[in-house]
Amino acid sequence: MQVILYENPEASTFGPLTLLRPVFDLRCGALLLREKLEYRRPSWDVLLAARPALAEWAAEIYPGRTPADAGDAPTLLLAANVVVDDTLLAALEDIGDETALTSGGTVIGARIADRVPERLRAFEDGGYDVGALALENRLEVPARVVRFPWELVHLTSDEIEKDAPLILTAGAVEGRVSDGAHIVEPSRVAVGEGASVAPGAVLDGTDGAVVVAPGARIMANAVVLGPAFVGSDTVIKVGAKIYGGTSIGESCKVGGEVEDSVIHSYSNKQHDGFLGHSYLGSWVNLGAATDTSDLKNNYSTVRVEIAGEVHDTGSMFVGATIGDHAKTAIGTKLNTGVVVGVFANVVAPEISPKVIPSFAWSINGQVSVHALEKAIATARLVMARRGIGLTRAGETVIRRVFELERGN
Repeated sequence: MQVILYENPEASTFGPLTLLRPVFDLRCGALLLREKLEYRRPSWDVLLAARPALAEWAAEIYPGRTPADAGDAPTLLLAANVVVDDTLLAALEDIGDETALTSGGTVIGARIADRVPERLRAFEDGGYDVGALALENRLEVPARVVRFPWELVHLTSDEIEKDAPLILTAGAVEGRVSDGAHIVEPSRVAVGEGASVAPGAVLDGTDGAVVVAPGARIMANAVVLGPAFVGSDTVIKVGAKIYGGTSIGESCKVGGEVEDSVIHSYSNKQHDGFLGHSYLGSWVNLGAATDTSDLKNNYSTVRVEIAGEVHDTGSMFVGATIGDHAKTAIGTKLNTGVVVGVFANVVAPEISPKVIPSFAWSINGQVSVHALEKAIATARLVMARRGIGLTRAGETVIRRVFELERGN
């Protein structure tokens, strides 16, 4: 099966999380959105259609996987913000050709079989609008669609449970678990090859799966409660308290207290401080004693501003949404439902504003612009420490985002 995951115009509703990342690379549960399909259908040829602003960079990251690489074969098109699961895939098994797919009346994809390369070009030129394919048939399918950062966070607990068996066999211990470590409900805990669990650490699967990916390190006296995922080569620091509903991507360093949160990859929250019901992008660094508020004093639902529009989340528990390469100073206090843009620097010993723009220095609520060249230089330095280079295409995207976000 040839499949194309495409970004639709709703990418902007994820705020800073998708300024430097295609929607299909957002994490929800233990896996990225695209991985939920790739892991379940490894034999399928999954191509990735990033929106034009990210297309060149995505092609560099995923060579040979763009729509231009598609063959002339029946093709399934699926919106990148669909959370793929077994129920949806079962419904797609018998779908007919030349059919638009809907969920709750909203178009989320299509299957085409005729003149595929030509029609894919029309689809791309039309801004990945299925309407450009002029399909007569429609089929309603059971699909879960996400549009906002807090939805990714709130789904993560259940999604870890679904993702866990796709990553490691439940109960498998391939890494090194010290005699002094404690595994509670071992049938729901998995430790990958090359991972280590130090004396005094607790992995507790009582309330859900705990997956420690290959190469991860759980240091002494850390506690990880399921459902939880710890990505490859990530370090959970001494005495850390990781509560259920937390997913931590690869190559992170995490300490303190974390609850119901997603930390994407290459991000650090090494020190004491509370992170709750939040989503951190990549290359984020939270200074020591940074705390997030995820509950208002009056217990009302949290309102969050995304791209200039205020949304009522319908939830009492919403923490921070933090874009790639953002940083906080020591002792920073992040407001309930705060949105922090990419490359922002936040100093807020009292309480932060609700919105901190991309490329901003926000000091006690006073905002100035983070110089672009200095921001890029810092990114190069930080990434080089992990053996990763900032490519020309990646730098081009950062410069474009700076121009759009700062109005220059």
